[in-house]
Amino acid sequence: MQSKPNICWCLWEREGSLMTGNTHFSLGVAAGAIVVGATGAGESVGATVATVAIASFGSLLPDIDEDGSMLNNLLFRSIKYRSAALSILGAIAILLTVLKGLDLWVLLSGIYAMAVAFIPHRSFTHSLLSLLIVSGITLMANPDYVWAMAAGYVSHLLADAMTAGGIPLLWPWKKRLGVKKLGLYIRSGDKVDKMTGKVAMYAGSIVLIWLVFQDASFASAPGYTKDPLEAVRGYFPF
Repeated sequence: MQSKPNICWCLWEREGSLMTGNTHFSLGVAAGAIVVGATGAGESVGATVATVAIASFGSLLPDIDEDGSMLNNLLFRSIKYRSAALSILGAIAILLTVLKGLDLWVLLSGIYAMAVAFIPHRSFTHSLLSLLIVSGITLMANPDYVWAMAAGYVSHLLADAMTAGGIPLLWPWKKRLGVKKLGLYIRSGDKVDKMTGKVAMYAGSIVLIWLVFQDASFASAPGYTKDPLEAVRGYFPF
C-alpha cells in the first residue's frame, strides 16, 4: 500500500480538499468589511450589520450542497435529512409565489434551493454560473446588498481554489481549476487554513471598527480618490 507523502503542501483528494467553515466565515466577514468601506454601505449601524451578515452568508452558501457544512448545521441543526428539508423549503417558496403572487426572486430562490439539494458537493455551487444566479437573485431582492453577497461568495470560491481539489469554476465543464499545479495549495484544518481564518477575522474586525469612527467609508482615508488612475499615480513621486 502506497503511503501518503509527508509534505506540508501535498494533499490527497479525500483529505484537505476544502477550507473549513470557520475560515470561510472569517473571509466573509473580511469581504463584508471591504464592501462596507468601498460602497459607503455602513452609513448606519443597521446597514453595516446587514452588509457583513449577507457577505458572511454568501461566503458559506457554496457549501449548501454538503450535509455537514457550517451553513447546513446552522439552518438544519436538528434535522436528519437536510437535503430533503432544503428541497421542501424550495418547493414551499415556489408554491407561495404561484399562489400569493410573491416577487420573482422568491420563486428563483425556491428553484435554486431545489436544484442544489441533491447535487454532488463542490460542483454547480462552486461555479461562476451559480455566482451569477445568486447575485442576480440578490439584485432582485435588494440591490443594496448585491455586492456584499457577491463578495462573500467570491471569497469562498477563491479560498477553495487554493486547495488540492480545485473548483469547477466553469461548470458544467467539469474541469477543476485551482493553484494545485503551482504546489501552493492549502490543507483543510492545517496551520495555514487556521491562520487564514484568524487573519481574515481580525483584519475584518479592525476595518469595521475603523470605519465606524471614520463615517463608514474609505472616502475618509488619506489620499482617497474615486479616480483609479489618480490613485495609481499617487504611489509615484513624479
